[in-house]
Amino acid sequence: MTTKLSTCFSVQKVMENVNISALKKEPVICLPAHVVENVSGKLNGSPTSNGNKCEADDFINCINELLNPLSRKHLDILKKITQNLMKYASSDLWPLLLEIVVGGLYYCHSNHNIKSSINGLIRKLPDADLGTVSSLMLEKMFEMNGVELVAALLQSDFGSKVIVQNITFVLSFFATLLNHLYTEVHCSKLTTEIAKLHANIHSLSRTLLSVFKQIEMTSIEEQSHQLLNSIISVLNLKGIPLEVQGNCSKILVLLLRQQENGIKCIIEKITAEEDHIHSVLVSLENTVSIRLNLSIALLTSLEMRELLGEQQLNGTILGGVILPFLLNSSDGFNETGLALLTARLMEQWQRKCYECLATHQATSLQVEWNRARDRLLELILNGLEHQVDVVRHTSKEAFHYNVKIYLLLQSDVSRILSTILGMSRFKKSKYMALACLAKTELISFLISAEHNLVEELLHVATDVDLSSQVREVFNLLMSKNTEHTDEWMRRWLYPLLSAIEKHPNGQSFESSLVDLLKQYPKTIYNVEIWCQVDRSSRLAVYITALLACRKLGFLSTNGDAPDENLWNSLVNMDVLEQALEHKDEKLRLNAFGVIVEGPKTSQLYSQLEMKWVRQFISRNMVNHNAAFRQQFCSYVKKFLFKLRNGGVPLIGRNDTIVTYYRNFVSWFINKCLKDLGPGSSFARRFLSLQFLKLIQETIGLESNSKGLNISSSLGLPAISSLVDCFFDSYDVNKELALELLQSPAMITVITQDPKGYELISFYWTSSSALSQSLRSADTVAANFFFRWLIHLKFYREEEVRSRSEWSLKTRNTFILVNELIEILKDQLDAAQKNLGRLAIDAPIYGVLSSVRLLLSDQQSRSEEMKNESWASILSSVIEMCFVASAIASPVVTCDSPEGFLPDSSDLPSPNLNAQTLLVSAWRTVKEVALLFGQVSAWMLESDFRLIEDDVILKLGLHLKLLLLETKHRGAFEQVYCGFSQLCYALWRSSKPEIHNCPTSWLLDIVHDLKDNESAVKLCATRRSAGLPFIFQAILSPEVEMGSGELFKNTIESLLEIASNGVSNECRIHALNILRNLYRESRLNQVIGPYVARGLILSVTGFEAPDWPERNSSTLLFSALMTRIFGVPKSKNDFQKKNSLTGRVFFQLYPSLYPFLLDRLRICVSDIENGGIHLHPSLFPMLVLLGRLHPPVCEFSDSAFQLEPFIPLVRACGASPVLKTRQLAAQALTPLLTSTAYCRLLPELLDSLQNCALHNKLHGTLLQIHYFVKDLPQWTEARDMVFGTLNDKIEKLVSLLCSCCYLIRYEAVEILRLVIDSETSIKDVVADTCLRELHCRNQIFQNKPFYPLAYQKFAGIGIPSNVFSHPAYAELLKHPLSEVRLEVLQRLEFLDTATALPACLWPTLHYMIANKEEAIECRIKALALIGRIGEYNKKQFERMLQLYRETTDDTFRCTALGAAGRIICPSHSDDLDLMMEWSEYLVESVSSTFPFRQMVVESIARCVELLKINGSLAASTEHGSILLNLWACLLRCLIDDEEHIRTAAAAVVGDFDTGYWSQPSVAIVKALEYLIDKIGSTYTMRVLLLLFDMVLEEEEQPEDESQTFETGDSDVFREPLAHSVLFCQFIKHCTRQHVVSPSDSDILAERLENCWKSLGSFDTTAVDLLSSNRRPATVHIMNVIKLFLMTNSFHSTHGNIASLHQCIHNWLSQLNPHWFTYSIQQLVFRNSV
Repeated sequence: MTTKLSTCFSVQKVMENVNISALKKEPVICLPAHVVENVSGKLNGSPTSNGNKCEADDFINCINELLNPLSRKHLDILKKITQNLMKYASSDLWPLLLEIVVGGLYYCHSNHNIKSSINGLIRKLPDADLGTVSSLMLEKMFEMNGVELVAALLQSDFGSKVIVQNITFVLSFFATLLNHLYTEVHCSKLTTEIAKLHANIHSLSRTLLSVFKQIEMTSIEEQSHQLLNSIISVLNLKGIPLEVQGNCSKILVLLLRQQENGIKCIIEKITAEEDHIHSVLVSLENTVSIRLNLSIALLTSLEMRELLGEQQLNGTILGGVILPFLLNSSDGFNETGLALLTARLMEQWQRKCYECLATHQATSLQVEWNRARDRLLELILNGLEHQVDVVRHTSKEAFHYNVKIYLLLQSDVSRILSTILGMSRFKKSKYMALACLAKTELISFLISAEHNLVEELLHVATDVDLSSQVREVFNLLMSKNTEHTDEWMRRWLYPLLSAIEKHPNGQSFESSLVDLLKQYPKTIYNVEIWCQVDRSSRLAVYITALLACRKLGFLSTNGDAPDENLWNSLVNMDVLEQALEHKDEKLRLNAFGVIVEGPKTSQLYSQLEMKWVRQFISRNMVNHNAAFRQQFCSYVKKFLFKLRNGGVPLIGRNDTIVTYYRNFVSWFINKCLKDLGPGSSFARRFLSLQFLKLIQETIGLESNSKGLNISSSLGLPAISSLVDCFFDSYDVNKELALELLQSPAMITVITQDPKGYELISFYWTSSSALSQSLRSADTVAANFFFRWLIHLKFYREEEVRSRSEWSLKTRNTFILVNELIEILKDQLDAAQKNLGRLAIDAPIYGVLSSVRLLLSDQQSRSEEMKNESWASILSSVIEMCFVASAIASPVVTCDSPEGFLPDSSDLPSPNLNAQTLLVSAWRTVKEVALLFGQVSAWMLESDFRLIEDDVILKLGLHLKLLLLETKHRGAFEQVYCGFSQLCYALWRSSKPEIHNCPTSWLLDIVHDLKDNESAVKLCATRRSAGLPFIFQAILSPEVEMGSGELFKNTIESLLEIASNGVSNECRIHALNILRNLYRESRLNQVIGPYVARGLILSVTGFEAPDWPERNSSTLLFSALMTRIFGVPKSKNDFQKKNSLTGRVFFQLYPSLYPFLLDRLRICVSDIENGGIHLHPSLFPMLVLLGRLHPPVCEFSDSAFQLEPFIPLVRACGASPVLKTRQLAAQALTPLLTSTAYCRLLPELLDSLQNCALHNKLHGTLLQIHYFVKDLPQWTEARDMVFGTLNDKIEKLVSLLCSCCYLIRYEAVEILRLVIDSETSIKDVVADTCLRELHCRNQIFQNKPFYPLAYQKFAGIGIPSNVFSHPAYAELLKHPLSEVRLEVLQRLEFLDTATALPACLWPTLHYMIANKEEAIECRIKALALIGRIGEYNKKQFERMLQLYRETTDDTFRCTALGAAGRIICPSHSDDLDLMMEWSEYLVESVSSTFPFRQMVVESIARCVELLKINGSLAASTEHGSILLNLWACLLRCLIDDEEHIRTAAAAVVGDFDTGYWSQPSVAIVKALEYLIDKIGSTYTMRVLLLLFDMVLEEEEQPEDESQTFETGDSDVFREPLAHSVLFCQFIKHCTRQHVVSPSDSDILAERLENCWKSLGSFDTTAVDLLSSNRRPATVHIMNVIKLFLMTNSFHSTHGNIASLHQCIHNWLSQLNPHWFTYSIQQLVFRNSV
C-alpha cells in the first residue's frame, strides 16, 4: 500500500485531463477507451453461465450498453439493474458491472448528471460487495480523480462504509495528495494554473471534511499528525482562497480537538499570545485571516458545553476568547476578504451566543454580552454599510440574532430602536435593520415609536437604490394587521395608493400593491372605491391594480360578459376603453395588459377583446418611447402565444372562434406590411418588423390551412417592402428586415415567383453600385443587400460548375467577393493616380466594407474554404488593403488631417473639400484595420491556414504602425478594434514566436518612451492619439488569459516614466496611457493596487509647469475618480450616490492619507502666511475629499480619522482663488459627523467678526452657506442649528452692508436659505434688503457681483403676497434690470387683474414700449399683461402691432401669445383683428417650437372659437377665422413634438369627448367633428383645408452625392399615413355634404395642375436605387397622395375620375422594387 502511494503521483498529470469527462447534459457514463477495451475483454472471455441463458444474455446486453458511449439508454439500464438488483447480483459478471459503476464515479466530472443514478444503484448494494468495491476503489486512487471518487461514494451509506473500512489508506492518500498540491502551488507561476490548483485543494478539503463526519476522530491518531502538517502548510500559502482557508481551519480544529492541549493551542493562536515552543501550531503564521478562520471553525465545530467552558484567565471560549478578538477586529472591514470573514465570525458568534443563552444558564456569558452589546451593535451596523452585498447580508443575519438576544434577555429595546430610527434616511443599513426588527415582536414598538414611518418609507422608496429594502420593510409592516378596517385603510392602503398616484413610475410602490393583492384579492374593491374620483392619475392606479389581479387570475375571461356594461362582470367597459386611449402611455399599456394578461397559456379571447387589441395596435404603432415599444412587443408576444395555444386545438371543433382568430392574424400581417410603406417613421417600421418576427416565431408567416394563418399576403410587394428597410436610418430595423428576408418563407416567395429572378438581378446590380457610393448609408445598405443575396440563386450554372461541393451561400459569397475585388482594383488604380478621387468617384471603403462582411459571414462555413481559390482571394484582399492604407495614410497621419488637401494642381474637381477627403480616408483606414483584425484572428484560431504566420505578423505590425502614426481619432479608434482582435488571437496561440509578439511590441514602445529621442516622434497632442490604445489592446487580453506579469511590469514602468520622465513629452504619453488603463473595465481585478500611485501622480501633475502635462493630469484624475467612486449619477450631487466612507477609502488606499494631509498642510501654510501661489493641486484634493464622509459608527481607534482634514479644508476657504474657496466649502460638510456639525457651525459664525481679509470672510460665508444648504439631511441637529442662527443672525445681517458685493451676495444667499426654513427673522432681513435697494450709487453699478447681490436683495425684500406694497412700484423703476426682472418674476404669482395695483399698469406698459429696456424685462411684462389683462380692443391691437414690428422672436412669440390670452370670442365687431390674429397663428404653426407651443396654448384658451358661432355663421371672415384655427389644430395634432401633440389632443378632449385621449385618437375625433359640424356650413373651405394638408409640399431630399447624410430623422409626422387618413375624411365629406359644380371645377383644375407640376420621372431605370433613390421615393409619395385625392373626389367631377385612372396606370407600371406592399394595397383598394 505504501509503495502504491509513493508511486501514484509519478503518473503523468495528463491523466486528470484525459480521464475526467466534461460536464455534459447527456446522461452517459464516460469511460476511457482502454478501460472499455479491458472490460470488454473480460466480458468476452468469461465462461457462459449454466443458469438461465436469457437472463445472462440480458445482463450482457446491459453491460455492453453501458460500455457504449454513444448510447442514450444508460439511465434506463441503471434503473433496470437497481430494480432487479438481487437477480443480477448473483451473476458471475456482477464484478464487471461494479467495475463500470466505480469507473463512472471515477472518470465522470464531479457535476456529471449520471452520478446521481450511479449512487442510486450503490445505495442498494449488499454488504457482500464491500470487499469488491473497496478493491476497485483502491486501484483508482490517483490524483484528483481519487478525491472525486471518495466524494461520490460518500453520497450513499454503502459508499460511506467502503470509506470507513479503508480509512487509513484514504487519509494517507489525502495527506500525500495535499502535500503534492502544496508543492505544485509553490512551483507554479502561471495564474491560471495556480487558480486550478487552488480549486483542487478546495475540493480535497471539502471532501476531507465530509470524511471526518463519517468516522470517529479517535480512530485516526496515526494519520492525524501527517494531515496536520499538510493542513498547516496549506494555511501558510499566500493568496489562498477564503473557502479553502475556512475548510482547512475546520479540519485543523477537528484534528486538534482530540489532542491534549489542542484547543489551548488554538486559543493561543487566536489571542495572539506567544506560542509555546512545543506547540503543534508554532509553524502556523499568525495572520488576521487565519485567526478569524480559526475562530469561525471553533464556533462551528465545538459543542455548547465546550464553548461555555472556562479557560483559566480568559473566561469562556465564546465570551472570553472569541468575543474580545471579534471586538478588536474593528479594522476587519478594510478589505473585502477580511470584511467577509469578520462578518461571518460576527454572525456565527451571535448565533451561538443566542443558542447558548436559550438552552443553558450561561450567567457569565450574559455578563460578557451586556458589557459588549453596544460595541457589537456598532460592528454590525458597519457591516451593514459595507459595499459588498455578501458582507451586508451576513451582517443582517448577525443583526437578526442580536435582536433575538435582546428579546431573550428582556433588555432595553428602546436603545436599539432609537439607534436604528435615528440613522440617516438614505442608508441601506437602516432599512435592512428595520426589516429584521419587523420580523420580530418588536414590530408594534416600531410602529408606535415612529408615527411618521409610513410617510418616510414611501418617500425613500422613490430612490432606486433603496427601493427593494424599503419595500420589504413596508410590506412586513403593512401585512402585520390582517383586519382591513377603516383605520388600516387610512394608515396603509390609501398612502400607498397616493404614492402610486404621485409617482406613476415607481415600481416599488406597484410591487407592494401586487403583494397586497396576492394576499387579499378583495382589496381591489377598496381600490375601486378610492379611485372613484375624476382624476386621471387615480384611473392609472385602478388600472394598475386591475393588471395585478389579471396576472394573478382574479379576472378570468369567460367569453363575452353577460352584463353589456361590465367586462368580466367587474370592470366598467367605458372605463377600460377610456384607459385604452388615454394620453398617458403607461396607463394605456397597463390597460392593454389587462386584456392580454392571464394565468392560462391557452387563454381564449372574446370578439370584443380582439376588437380592443386591433384598436390598440393601430393607435400605438408610432411611439418614440423605447420602453413603451419594448413592453408593447412583450404584450403582443404573449397575446400571439395565447392565440396560437388556444386557437390551434379548436380548428375543426369551433369554427366561430377559429374564424375570427384567422381574420385577426390576416389583418395583423397586412397591417404590419402596409406600415412599412414610404414615409413611415422609425417607430412604425420597428414595431411592424418586430410584430412580423413575432408572428413568424409563433404562428408562421407562410399560409397554412391547418393553422391560424391562411392569408396570402406574401408576394414580391411584401419582399420589396422589407428590402426597402435596408435604407432605414437605424440598423435595428435593417437587421430585423434581413432576418425576415432570410426566412424560408420569404426565400420561397422570391424564388418561385416568375418575376423573382428579374428582381434579384435588379438588386444585385443596385447593390454593386451602392457599395461604390460616397454616402456611408448607401454602403451600409449594400452590405445588407449582399448578406441577403447570398441566400438566393442569382448566378449562371457555368460559373460555379467546378465547385458543386460548396453550399449555395459559399458559392454566392465566392462570386460576390471576386466581383467586388475587380471593382476595388479599379478604384485603387484611380485613387493612386490622384488622391482627390478618393473623395469623388473612388471612395474604396464601401467595397472594402462589403468584402469584410462577406468574409465574416463565410467564417461559419470555413470548412468549405480549404481550397486554393479562397487562399488566392485572401491574398489579393490583403495586398489591396495595404495599397488602400498607403493611399489614405497621408491624410490620416497629417498633423492637421481636418485641413489636408493635395496640391491644387492635382485636384480632380474644384468641389473637392478637405472634410470629404478626410472622411473617405479615415473610413478606408477603418475598413482596412477591421479586415486585418478579422482575418488574422480567424486564421490564428482555425484548424487550417489560408495565409502564412509571417503574413499575420505583418498585419499586426501594420496595425501597430497605424495606431502610432494616425492622428484622426475616428481612424485610430477603429484601428484599435482590429488590433484588439488580433491581440486576443496572438495571446491564445500556442506557438511561442506568435504568442510572444505582443510582449515584444509593447516592450519596444516602453523602451521608446524611456528614450527621449524616440518619444518625440510620437504624437503628443490628441491625448497621445493611438498610443494608449496599443497598451489597452495588448494588456487587457494578457490579464484575462495570461499571468499578468507583463501588465505589472508595464504599469510600473509607466508610473516611473510619468513621475521621473526625462522630458515632458514622455510624461504626457505615460499619463495618457495610464488614463486609458484605469478606465479599462477588463483590468478591474488587477488595477486596484496602482490607483493610489496614479492619484498621487495626477494631483502632483496639476502643479506641472506646462499646460499639456497639466491637462493630461486632469484627465487622469477624472478617470481615477470614476474608477474609485463610479460613474456620477448627476453633475454636482455626489454625497449620496458617488461617495465612500473615509475609513473604506483610506483602508483601500492607505498611502493617500499621509500624502493628502502633508500636501494640504503645505498649501494651507502658504495661504495663512499670505502667499500668492495659486496651488492648482488644491483643486483635485478638495474634489476628492468632497466625496468622503464619516461612517455610521466611527471608531475612536481607527487609523484613518477624517477629523484632521477638517481644519485644513476649512483653512482653504481663505484662498485668493474663488474656485478653491467654493470647493473647500463643498468638501467640508461631507467630512462632518452630526456632532462635529453642531460644534463647527457656531465657530464659523463667531469667526465672521475676526475675518480681516475679504477672501477669508467670503470663504467662511461659503462654508456657512453649504452648512445651511445641507441642513435637511441633519435632522438630529436641526433645532440646535436654527437656535444658533437665530442667536447670531445680526452678524449675517450686518454683512449685507459690506463694501464687497461678493460678500453681500453670499450673505443674502445664506439668509434666503434660513428664511425658507425659519420665517421668524424674515422681517428684519427684508427691511435691511429694502434699505440697501433704495441706496442707489451709480459708481458701484459696474462692480463685480453688484447686480447679482441686488437681485437677491429684491428677491428677499419684496413681500410675497402683498402686491400693493409700495416697493413694487419703486423697484420696477430701479436702474438695475436684474432687480426689475426679479420684481416681474414675483408678480407672476398674481391670479387676476384686480390683484394688480393700478399704479403698476403704466409702468408695465412703459417697459413694454421702451426699446431701451432689457428684452427679458419686456418679455416678462408682456407675458404678465397677457395673463392677467382683460379684453381690450386697443390692447389687442397693440399686441398684434408688437408682433408685426418687433424683430426678437421670443418677444414676438410672447406678444402673439398675450393676444391669444386676452382675446374674447364674443366680440363680433373685432372680426378684422381676429382674422389678422388667426393668420399670424397659421404663420407661426410652421415655425420653431416656442411659436408652435404658443399656438396650441392660444387655441386651448379659445376652444369656443373652434365651434360655429350661430350669429356669424354666414360671415366670410368668421369662416376664415374658424378654418385658420382648425388648420392650426390639425397641424399641432401631427406635430413632431409630443408635448404639442398632447396639448392639441387635450383641446379636442375639451370640446368633444370630455377627457384627454392620445393624439392618434384625438385627430380622428377632431376630423369627425370638422366634417360633421363645420363641414355642413363651410363644405368647400373644409375640403380645401384638407386638400392643402394632403398635398403640402414635402422637404426636398438632400443631394444623393452628399457625403454627410443626416438620414431619416426619428420624427412623428408621416406624410403618407396622414394623407390616407385625411383622404378618408375628404371622401366622407363629399358623400355627406353636397359639392357644387363650380367648386368641383375648382377642385378638378387644382388636381390637374398638381399632376402636371409633378413632371415626369423614370422609375424603371436600373440605377435609380443607387443614384436617385430619395427623389424617386418623394416623387412616388406625391403621386400616391394625388392618387388618394383623386379617389376621394372622383365622384364630384368626370375629369377627376379620368385623372385617377391615369395615375392608376402610372403606378401599375412601377419597377417591382418601388411597388411595395403598401402601394399595392393603396392602388388596388382605392381604384375607382
